[in-house]
Amino acid sequence: MQEFHPPPRESRRFVAGTMTGTSIDGDLDAALIEVIGSGLAMRARFVVGHSHALGDLATDLRRIAAQELLAASDIAQIARAFGEAHADALAELSAIAGIEPDLTVLHGQTVFHAPPLTWQLLDPWPVATRLHCRVRYDLRGANVSSGGQGAPITPLADFVLFGGTEDTIVMNLGGFINATLVPARTRGVDAIRGFDVCACNHLLDSVARSRLGAAFDHNGEAALRGVVDESLSRQISEAIAPAEAKGERGAQTSRRSLGTGDEAARLVDLTKALSPSDACRTVVDAIADAALRVIAFDASVRPTRILLAGGSARNRALRAAIALRTDVSVQTTAESHAIPVHMREAAEIAILGALADDGVCFTLPQVTGAASRAIDSALIERREASSARTSEPNLHNSLTA
Repeated sequence: MQEFHPPPRESRRFVAGTMTGTSIDGDLDAALIEVIGSGLAMRARFVVGHSHALGDLATDLRRIAAQELLAASDIAQIARAFGEAHADALAELSAIAGIEPDLTVLHGQTVFHAPPLTWQLLDPWPVATRLHCRVRYDLRGANVSSGGQGAPITPLADFVLFGGTEDTIVMNLGGFINATLVPARTRGVDAIRGFDVCACNHLLDSVARSRLGAAFDHNGEAALRGVVDESLSRQISEAIAPAEAKGERGAQTSRRSLGTGDEAARLVDLTKALSPSDACRTVVDAIADAALRVIAFDASVRPTRILLAGGSARNRALRAAIALRTDVSVQTTAESHAIPVHMREAAEIAILGALADDGVCFTLPQVTGAASRAIDSALIERREASSARTSEPNLHNSLTA
């Protein structure tokens, strides 16, 4: 009789990721995922997410992103406070889940990005010294130092989370829209494409502040009451995604020209003769038009659906404007995979850290323009408590980088 040997049990680990968007909307998002298996064969499941309010710290981060002149001591203090906020958010996430992560992965705040220079502001040490796990951070540095754009970095995580039997487009509607063309798994990683698309929340938040007197248009309610000014919509759409740039996607083109918000304010000022609702609706229409023009499916892509994530996936007017311009299914990640739209990036940052742990370069040369010549991300490795030089046996604060 043939003996039965059960297959080896797949490894399981819990990884937490954190993210704030380029629009710095006031929250730090933290997501916990469960990872089964390793490398490109891993399967990831969203467990729970938590949004931690940054309060006045968000204003400080916006000042740095706006290139305000600040003393070195001020910047150091903001970076340390941001690190403490990460530690708080992750401790809260662990308490909610009842799980301590094996690894935390920190994106930091993008305050400057003009390759080969990039700065994801963050002091990671408060997380490393307060939590009982390893820490990965500085996720873009290796790629920009290798000649790449360092962005977008999430396409491989999109493939892990959303790859299936058919082609899918994932659109993240954040401060900027970025898109991933996720191929069917049978086509493999080399068929993945990803690129920055155009400004999104920078414009939406600017028109909400200037015309509604609000931080944002909640669920796009004001825009839904408005009417599109077609001429202004085309003008704004062309400004954020010039027609001559069509097809210049991924590593060859950076569309992050609205990083400080100054250009966004000037474009929104074009709508000053419109009613507040019409201004909101016109900006929404321009963003949808620009996004779909840039994404324009090529011969290698046959998507059956578009998945929307990011804060503005909750903007019903923007979702409707996108759906109006395509004949494929448009869903949110919450509807398709039970991943809240504002948690998709934090969850994918966690996946990137898990891939790095497994020796997989998560930046893709066909996306960023160059293969990383060093391991993607820096690592703070925890020493075991028995080897830590401390009189407090439960304090895990002796670390090596």
